[in-house]
Amino acid sequence: MRKAVSLEFSELHEKVIIELDDSQSPKTVRAIINNLPIKVTVNRWGDELYTDETPVKAGEENAKSVVSLLDVAYWPEGSALCFFYGLTPISKQGKILPYSPVNIIGRIMSKPTANIQEFLKSVEKTHVSNKVPVTLSQL
Repeated sequence: MRKAVSLEFSELHEKVIIELDDSQSPKTVRAIINNLPIKVTVNRWGDELYTDETPVKAGEENAKSVVSLLDVAYWPEGSALCFFYGLTPISKQGKILPYSPVNIIGRIMSKPTANIQEFLKSVEKTHVSNKVPVTLSQL
């Protein structure tokens, strides 16, 4: 099952379209859909955006230690969502490494209006620094 959702950055007037895909983590994706909309603050770690704790509770499900560019994942250790726009501080040899294993739940389908680095800086300046929540909701 594939389902399109949006991640809204209200202060930037930006919506990121995400395709949830339950082929790797069906229980996790179902738990996320059942909890929509999810309103939560975000943080930045290198070129990864991740949320504070969400109401979604799921254990490891086919968890991966290496992810691909634009993957969206659920981080069981922190009950958080992760959006991989590039390398993290612990990435090695061009491989994108999350802090600990994550459940892949989908992909980022839309590019930001600015280039990715400008977008991440804007998110950090407006949403991260000011703790302005983002909202993940159905389209």
